[in-house]
Amino acid sequence: MWIALAFILLIACTPVTRYLLKPLTVAEDLKDADLIVVLGGGVDQGRFLTLVSSHRMVKGVQLYFEGKAPKILFSGGMPGKEMVSEASVLAQEARRLKVPSEDILLVKKSKNIRTHAVEIKKIADRLRMKSILLVTSFIRMKRALMAFEKVGFKVYPASADPAEKYTDDFWGRLDLFPGLIQEYAGIVYFRIRGWI
Repeated sequence: MWIALAFILLIACTPVTRYLLKPLTVAEDLKDADLIVVLGGGVDQGRFLTLVSSHRMVKGVQLYFEGKAPKILFSGGMPGKEMVSEASVLAQEARRLKVPSEDILLVKKSKNIRTHAVEIKKIADRLRMKSILLVTSFIRMKRALMAFEKVGFKVYPASADPAEKYTDDFWGRLDLFPGLIQEYAGIVYFRIRGWI
Protein backbone atom coordinates (compact mmCIF):
# COMPACT_ATOMS: atom_id res chain seq x y z
CA MET A 1 0.00 0.00 0.00
CA TRP A 2 2.82 2.42 0.83
CA ILE A 3 4.52 1.62 -2.46
CA ALA A 4 1.30 2.37 -4.36
CA LEU A 5 0.85 5.63 -2.47
CA ALA A 6 4.46 6.64 -3.16
CA PHE A 7 3.96 5.85 -6.87
CA ILE A 8 0.79 7.97 -7.05
CA LEU A 9 2.53 10.87 -5.32
CA LEU A 10 5.51 10.54 -7.69
CA ILE A 11 3.19 10.87 -10.70
CA ALA A 12 0.98 13.60 -9.27
CA CYS A 13 3.55 15.78 -7.50
CA THR A 14 6.56 15.68 -9.83
CA PRO A 15 7.10 16.58 -13.51
CA VAL A 16 7.39 12.91 -14.53
CA THR A 17 4.39 13.20 -16.91
CA ARG A 18 6.02 16.21 -18.60
CA TYR A 19 9.19 14.18 -19.16
CA LEU A 20 7.18 11.28 -20.57
CA LEU A 21 5.20 13.59 -22.87
CA LYS A 22 8.26 15.28 -24.37
CA PRO A 23 9.39 12.37 -26.62
CA LEU A 24 5.80 12.06 -27.94
CA THR A 25 5.64 15.73 -28.96
CA VAL A 26 5.32 16.45 -32.68
CA ALA A 27 5.39 20.04 -33.95
CA GLU A 28 2.54 21.19 -36.17
CA ASP A 29 3.28 21.66 -39.86
CA LEU A 30 0.20 23.24 -41.42
CA LYS A 31 1.06 23.08 -45.11
CA ASP A 32 -1.37 22.72 -47.99
CA ALA A 33 -2.15 19.08 -48.73
CA ASP A 34 -4.32 16.88 -50.96
CA LEU A 35 -6.56 15.83 -48.09
CA ILE A 36 -7.40 16.63 -44.47
CA VAL A 37 -7.73 13.43 -42.42
CA VAL A 38 -9.56 13.53 -39.09
CA LEU A 39 -9.32 10.40 -36.93
CA GLY A 40 -12.29 9.59 -34.71
CA GLY A 41 -11.90 9.87 -30.96
CA GLY A 42 -15.11 8.25 -29.77
CA VAL A 43 -18.85 8.76 -29.67
CA ASP A 44 -21.19 8.63 -26.68
CA GLN A 45 -24.33 6.50 -26.93
CA GLY A 46 -23.47 5.97 -30.60
CA ARG A 47 -24.75 9.42 -31.54
CA PHE A 48 -22.78 12.20 -29.85
CA LEU A 49 -19.15 13.18 -30.30
CA THR A 50 -16.96 12.93 -27.23
CA LEU A 51 -14.97 16.02 -26.29
CA VAL A 52 -11.88 14.47 -27.92
CA SER A 53 -13.76 13.84 -31.19
CA SER A 54 -15.26 17.33 -31.10
CA HIS A 55 -11.83 18.93 -30.81
CA ARG A 56 -10.56 16.88 -33.74
CA MET A 57 -13.59 17.62 -35.91
CA VAL A 58 -13.39 21.38 -35.24
CA LYS A 59 -9.67 21.42 -36.06
CA GLY A 60 -10.28 19.59 -39.34
CA VAL A 61 -13.14 21.89 -40.33
CA GLN A 62 -11.02 24.93 -39.46
CA LEU A 63 -8.24 23.68 -41.75
CA TYR A 64 -10.79 23.01 -44.51
CA PHE A 65 -12.15 26.57 -44.36
CA GLU A 66 -8.60 27.93 -44.33
CA GLY A 67 -8.19 26.26 -47.73
CA LYS A 68 -5.49 23.82 -46.61
CA ALA A 69 -7.01 20.98 -48.68
CA PRO A 70 -10.00 20.60 -51.02
CA LYS A 71 -11.44 17.55 -49.23
CA ILE A 72 -11.83 16.37 -45.65
CA LEU A 73 -11.98 12.70 -44.66
CA PHE A 74 -13.42 11.46 -41.38
CA SER A 75 -12.33 8.02 -40.19
CA GLY A 76 -13.85 5.90 -37.46
CA GLY A 77 -15.67 2.58 -37.24
CA MET A 78 -18.62 1.44 -35.20
CA PRO A 79 -17.71 1.32 -31.51
CA GLY A 80 -19.23 -1.64 -29.71
CA LYS A 81 -22.70 -2.59 -30.91
CA GLU A 82 -23.61 0.89 -32.13
CA MET A 83 -25.31 1.16 -35.51
CA VAL A 84 -23.68 4.46 -36.56
CA SER A 85 -19.98 4.84 -37.30
CA GLU A 86 -17.82 7.52 -35.72
CA ALA A 87 -17.04 8.79 -39.22
CA SER A 88 -20.74 9.34 -39.92
CA VAL A 89 -21.25 11.31 -36.71
CA LEU A 90 -18.15 13.44 -37.41
CA ALA A 91 -19.39 14.13 -40.96
CA GLN A 92 -22.85 15.03 -39.70
CA GLU A 93 -21.39 17.65 -37.36
CA ALA A 94 -19.07 18.99 -40.09
CA ARG A 95 -22.08 19.45 -42.39
CA ARG A 96 -23.77 21.45 -39.63
CA LEU A 97 -20.74 23.73 -39.75
CA LYS A 98 -21.40 24.20 -43.49
CA VAL A 99 -18.80 21.84 -44.97
CA PRO A 100 -20.33 20.76 -48.31
CA SER A 101 -21.25 17.07 -48.49
CA GLU A 102 -19.37 16.68 -51.78
CA ASP A 103 -16.11 17.61 -50.03
CA ILE A 104 -16.52 15.01 -47.26
CA LEU A 105 -15.12 11.48 -47.49
CA LEU A 106 -15.74 8.70 -44.96
CA VAL A 107 -13.89 5.61 -43.79
CA LYS A 108 -16.22 3.55 -41.60
CA LYS A 109 -14.20 0.34 -41.15
CA SER A 110 -11.29 1.65 -39.10
CA LYS A 111 -11.01 0.96 -35.38
CA ASN A 112 -7.38 1.80 -34.58
CA ILE A 113 -4.50 3.85 -35.97
CA ARG A 114 -3.22 1.02 -38.17
CA THR A 115 -6.57 0.36 -39.84
CA HIS A 116 -7.16 4.10 -40.20
CA ALA A 117 -3.92 4.34 -42.21
CA VAL A 118 -4.55 1.25 -44.37
CA GLU A 119 -8.18 2.05 -45.23
CA ILE A 120 -7.51 5.73 -45.92
CA LYS A 121 -4.58 4.81 -48.18
CA LYS A 122 -6.93 2.74 -50.37
CA ILE A 123 -9.19 5.76 -50.96
CA ALA A 124 -6.29 8.19 -51.39
CA ASP A 125 -4.64 5.96 -53.99
CA ARG A 126 -7.87 5.82 -56.01
CA LEU A 127 -8.08 9.61 -55.92
CA ARG A 128 -4.33 10.08 -56.51
CA MET A 129 -3.84 11.89 -53.22
CA LYS A 130 -0.40 11.66 -51.69
CA SER A 131 -0.20 14.28 -48.93
CA ILE A 132 -2.43 14.67 -45.89
CA LEU A 133 -2.95 17.05 -43.02
CA LEU A 134 -3.41 14.57 -40.18
CA VAL A 135 -5.68 15.61 -37.31
CA THR A 136 -5.64 13.61 -34.10
CA SER A 137 -4.94 14.25 -30.43
CA PHE A 138 -1.61 15.74 -29.41
CA ILE A 139 -0.71 12.66 -27.37
CA ARG A 140 -1.51 10.25 -30.26
CA MET A 141 0.16 12.19 -33.05
CA LYS A 142 3.62 10.60 -33.04
CA ARG A 143 2.35 7.03 -33.48
CA ALA A 144 -0.29 8.12 -36.01
CA LEU A 145 2.23 10.10 -38.05
CA MET A 146 4.63 7.14 -38.20
CA ALA A 147 1.82 4.72 -39.13
CA PHE A 148 0.58 6.95 -41.98
CA GLU A 149 4.11 7.53 -43.26
CA LYS A 150 4.67 3.77 -43.22
CA VAL A 151 1.81 3.20 -45.69
CA GLY A 152 3.22 5.87 -48.01
CA PHE A 153 1.68 9.23 -47.15
CA LYS A 154 3.45 12.57 -46.94
CA VAL A 155 2.08 13.67 -43.56
CA TYR A 156 1.69 17.17 -42.15
CA PRO A 157 0.72 16.95 -38.45
CA ALA A 158 -2.13 19.12 -37.17
CA SER A 159 -2.82 18.27 -33.55
CA ALA A 160 -6.24 18.98 -32.09
CA ASP A 161 -6.48 20.96 -28.86
CA PRO A 162 -3.18 20.07 -27.12
CA ALA A 163 -4.55 20.10 -23.57
CA GLU A 164 -1.96 17.51 -22.52
CA LYS A 165 0.81 20.11 -22.97
CA TYR A 166 -0.74 22.32 -20.31
CA THR A 167 -1.62 19.69 -17.72
CA ASP A 168 0.29 20.70 -14.62
CA ASP A 169 -1.87 20.00 -11.60
CA PHE A 170 -2.24 17.02 -9.24
CA TRP A 171 -5.37 15.45 -10.78
CA GLY A 172 -4.42 16.36 -14.33
CA ARG A 173 -1.11 14.49 -14.07
CA LEU A 174 -2.86 11.42 -12.61
CA ASP A 175 -5.39 11.52 -15.46
CA LEU A 176 -2.71 11.92 -18.14
CA PHE A 177 -0.38 9.16 -16.94
CA PRO A 178 -2.39 6.11 -18.19
CA GLY A 179 -2.68 7.68 -21.66
CA LEU A 180 1.08 8.19 -21.80
CA ILE A 181 1.73 4.57 -20.81
CA GLN A 182 -0.80 3.42 -23.43
CA GLU A 183 1.00 5.43 -26.11
CA TYR A 184 4.42 4.04 -25.25
CA ALA A 185 2.98 0.51 -25.24
CA GLY A 186 1.28 1.23 -28.58
CA ILE A 187 4.53 2.41 -30.14
CA VAL A 188 6.36 -0.72 -28.94
CA TYR A 189 3.56 -2.96 -30.27
CA PHE A 190 3.47 -1.15 -33.64
CA ARG A 191 7.25 -1.51 -33.96
CA ILE A 192 7.05 -5.24 -33.23
CA ARG A 193 4.32 -5.66 -35.86
CA GLY A 194 6.27 -3.56 -38.39
CA TRP A 195 3.51 -0.95 -38.65
CA ILE A 196 5.83 1.99 -38.00
